[in-house]
Amino acid sequence: MLVASIAVATVITSIMSLAVVSDAEDFLADDMTDDAFEDAIGPLSSVQTMVSALTVGTAVVTMIWMFRLAANLRRADRSTTWNPLFAVFGWILPPILFVIPFLMLRELWKASDLAAGADRWRSSGENVALWVWFVVFGVLPTFVAAVQIESLASRGLPAGDLESVAEGIRDSGSIGVVSGLLNVAAAVAWIMVVRQLTERHTTFTGERRS
Repeated sequence: MLVASIAVATVITSIMSLAVVSDAEDFLADDMTDDAFEDAIGPLSSVQTMVSALTVGTAVVTMIWMFRLAANLRRADRSTTWNPLFAVFGWILPPILFVIPFLMLRELWKASDLAAGADRWRSSGENVALWVWFVVFGVLPTFVAAVQIESLASRGLPAGDLESVAEGIRDSGSIGVVSGLLNVAAAVAWIMVVRQLTERHTTFTGERRS
């Protein structure tokens, strides 16, 4: 539910960002006062704040979920590589692109294969949705962010400056739309991963059968 809410809010944010482009252009052309521009982007800022709050909530729930799965597998004598604590620290440790969470989720998927024996689970099949999530949530957004950072650096405007905000809204255009689409795709893929892995894991532990 949290992830679906983030996806919907992201779409709304993208639409609202496009809607205030003309306001940003007017502000940069000195046809709008600071107060008027702040009022114009106020709703957008509120939605962005809500997305941030939902993201934090989703992160906490995800960490708890992954920790429980990893702990269950350890109790079932699956010799997993990733300690359950990486369900928390894996999201904040380098390297970038969320490599550690991806590798841990991949292992959780394989180790939750009930049909595979204790010595064969590592050769279990892959989860396609997990790979899609990794690409659209970790890899591609990194390139989008690099383009945005380069654009900001080329303008030479201080971060947080109202003019910088206006420039960002005006220039984001297609980049903002692409970013929004990636977020939605990542949300859909993540929901599939959670459902599939939860079903597989509860079958492994016997909770689904009971």
